[in-house]
Amino acid sequence: MDILKEIILDCIEAFLFLLVFEALYNKKRFIVQNKIKTGLFCALYISLNLMTQVYIPNIYHTLFLSFFCILSLTLITQIRIFSSVITFFLFLTIIFITENFTQTIEMFLFNINLNQIFLTPRYLWIFLITCKSLQILIVVIIFKFNSYFTKFNLFEKEGTLFLNLIIQIGIFGLFILSVNFSVFDINNVKTYNTIIFIIYFVFLLISFKDLREREKIININNNYKVQEYQIKTMEEIINIIRKEKHDFANHINVIRGLCLLNKPNTVERINDYVTKISETLHSSFKYLDTGNDYLDGLLSIKNNYAIKNNINFEVIIDEPFSSIKIREDELISIVSNLVDNAFESFHSKPDTENKEIFITTFKEDKKFCIEVTDNGDVIPESIKRKIFDKGFSTKTKESNDHGFGLYITRQLVERNNGTISVESIPERTEFLVEFRLEE
Repeated sequence: MDILKEIILDCIEAFLFLLVFEALYNKKRFIVQNKIKTGLFCALYISLNLMTQVYIPNIYHTLFLSFFCILSLTLITQIRIFSSVITFFLFLTIIFITENFTQTIEMFLFNINLNQIFLTPRYLWIFLITCKSLQILIVVIIFKFNSYFTKFNLFEKEGTLFLNLIIQIGIFGLFILSVNFSVFDINNVKTYNTIIFIIYFVFLLISFKDLREREKIININNNYKVQEYQIKTMEEIINIIRKEKHDFANHINVIRGLCLLNKPNTVERINDYVTKISETLHSSFKYLDTGNDYLDGLLSIKNNYAIKNNINFEVIIDEPFSSIKIREDELISIVSNLVDNAFESFHSKPDTENKEIFITTFKEDKKFCIEVTDNGDVIPESIKRKIFDKGFSTKTKESNDHGFGLYITRQLVERNNGTISVESIPERTEFLVEFRLEE
């Protein structure tokens, strides 16, 4: 009976562990789509738990089980071992908080000690049912609201802060869980457990406070990055205006020279000259109003590049960018990467006539849509499935910079609860970004 109870409890924990993995890694159908791997992981988890209880001293039980759990998750799910460590530490934190909380409440409620909880069937069942129910509830909440976790990009460079917090809490919880197995001989276990619980939550509060301070620093750095970008954009705009001023000065000098010649056909010659330059020369800098000052500068620069490369560059703003709540630097990266990708679609056929790039924003079904369309190279179906993958690129140049633009774009879009898709047919490739508008 005890073995059957242990198997059932271990099976529940194994499923909860995989659900935490699904939530963090945003693979919500892993268990359903990988039944064999799921069964294998549960079998390994149960076997390892039973073996460590028999052959490993209690104080080392949690440490050995932790090591084998991390290794098993890595092998079964084919993720990095570091990602498995993060997943396990979050799972361990849930286990520690629920078990310690249940033990403390039960000892005070029934005026019993820790020995009685584990040695009296009645109290043991109350403990098991309560803590497992709490664990299931917490994991279900994490699973349902996993979008809040994916925003932190735990497995990417951007998620370092939150990732460090999980590691710190996990290591502290692992230490406390290991120590707890040796506390049965302490005279006042109730007081001990309460003190440990208080210490753990003080540690949590300090860690979260530290996280918030670091987030403030990061936000300040992000604001500086946006301002730095804006300065660079303004410098480029000034350079364009300075060049145009120089060109117009040359044309004015030509007209002035014609006037000084004072030949009989001077008026006709000036008229012909002005007509020609008005047809061929116009301001390459066109200031665009998108509803976002930073994008105004960005797209104005892109428009200047398009004119130099004989590309018709049209921006149609039916819904201003101010309608969506998104960090300035992230919005700039999304639009810039999509526009650059559209420009690159013409690199393999530079002689194409009537090259066009259209950027359109509109509102549809309570969604803010950004559509970037070009008539460059068609994207084959085999490539469309990989185009947002990290490191994937169709370019032939040997450069480490290739293969990250669209990957970064997808990461930024999904971090802001948006979606990105691509459709490509001959003479038309369309990237569509959709953000749900708040009520």
